[in-house]
Amino acid sequence: MSTSTLNAQTKGFCLSVAITSVASALLMVAKETNPGLMGFLKTITVHHWVSHGIFNLLLFLALGLLLAKSNNGQGPAMDDDKLINVTTGGFLLGCAIIAGFFLIGG
Repeated sequence: MSTSTLNAQTKGFCLSVAITSVASALLMVAKETNPGLMGFLKTITVHHWVSHGIFNLLLFLALGLLLAKSNNGQGPAMDDDKLINVTTGGFLLGCAIIAGFFLIGG
């Protein structure tokens, strides 16, 4: 059993940051390597980065709300230290994916 001093919304949205960071990085790589996807994102809004931002915001909100309701309304079943590590790790992984893509020559 995990112990946490955080409420369900805090835990859900922290985990959402980790997932959204990785998803955003993967979307960036996908659109930079796939002209069709880049073109599609350009047609949705005035610029592909605007579409990317809207995707990130919607994913973050949807995941945060869903995760906050998980575990019978208690939020993700993990203690505070693990949640901090997962959130930080997800954010850093997203950064590493983007940096690696551009360092390799993307």
